[in-house]
Amino acid sequence: MSKITLLLFTFFIGGIASYGQYSCANAIPITSGFTQPNIVTPGAGSPGSWVTSAPNCQGTGGFSSTLSFNTTCFDDVFISQGDDYMFKYTSGPVAGETAYFEILIKTDYMGLMAFSDCNGTVISGCLSGAYSGSFNTATGTLSVTVTDLAANQTIYFGVGIWADPKVLDFDVTNFTVTPPALSTEDISQDKVKLFPNPVTNVLNISGLKEVSNIAIYNLLGQEVMRKMDIDGDKQVDVSSLSRGTYLVKINTNSKTETYKIIKE
Repeated sequence: MSKITLLLFTFFIGGIASYGQYSCANAIPITSGFTQPNIVTPGAGSPGSWVTSAPNCQGTGGFSSTLSFNTTCFDDVFISQGDDYMFKYTSGPVAGETAYFEILIKTDYMGLMAFSDCNGTVISGCLSGAYSGSFNTATGTLSVTVTDLAANQTIYFGVGIWADPKVLDFDVTNFTVTPPALSTEDISQDKVKLFPNPVTNVLNISGLKEVSNIAIYNLLGQEVMRKMDIDGDKQVDVSSLSRGTYLVKINTNSKTETYKIIKE
């Protein structure tokens, strides 16, 4: 009888540990490149003592492919009794990183939010949020982006649900950290200049002393444009780019420098 009791107790404790993500103390530490498929919770609902408040992220916006546009969050996905699942990331020693977090959801009424603060029972400091609402497709994505992180800053990504059944069912499909860009002032000794900045149609690049390759990336780390084997002064047509912030990487035989530009 004692062996059976011990086995049942071990199973019970093991079951709690397997999905015990109902606090930031149990949040999963992640680094750039992290993915994880098939995260499914039991649907028991978060204990009432876990989240006593969650801020309303209205206006900060994330992206929901199930709705095909940017959305605001819905804080009831955390203050209700649905399951919650937490991740945390700590930035590097240099300020200015951008973190992008994306999940593939397999049920509706789910939300994804980013927070700057958590004391174990209260999540606050809302940074960004997205909410799926009800949808008719089998899957969809939710994503949030947090920009300009402080050095050594810890942020939290929470996945929650506002519905019965209270089961979370999702994959972490993309977590990308983009390092801070160097400004033209940071490397002014090389006398390479990018102007105008912000730019509308034509970006001028002057002061290239070596044959260079130029690549432009969005903040998700995706290459959107490349120019090969250029030198001297160069004009790059960026009119086809969407509005937003981009990183321009200039590669020479001796080094690579990165600049930040804003496309209007």
